[in-house]
Amino acid sequence: MGLALFKERRISDRRRLTGLLPGRLAFAGKGGIEAGGSETSGSYIACRPVDVSANGMGIVASGQLGEIDPGTELVLVIKDRSAIRLQVAWSQPDFGKQDCFRYGLVTLDPAEDLEELFVSSGCMR
Repeated sequence: MGLALFKERRISDRRRLTGLLPGRLAFAGKGGIEAGGSETSGSYIACRPVDVSANGMGIVASGQLGEIDPGTELVLVIKDRSAIRLQVAWSQPDFGKQDCFRYGLVTLDPAEDLEELFVSSGCMR
């Protein structure tokens, strides 16, 4: 007799990534980058994407900035494309790695398809 398998319940399935973003992730708004704003200003976040779905993605980031609070707005800045607005849905310490946090990000515009963006950019496994 075996144990029942645990299945996560998500809005949509997540897909594994190569570890590369199709652009740069930054804080939005004051002191950061406005959606559709300049790529040369703002504070970028050093992170590694872990998985993606149409509505969001998971990342691991260094805790050098401190923990980013849920509700914080971020922007994915991609060359020759308008920026994609994201929001931190949850955060937790990344197991096994000191001073790193795992974050769940969701798109603020339901028309944006992050999965398609990652596929077209070659960032999908």
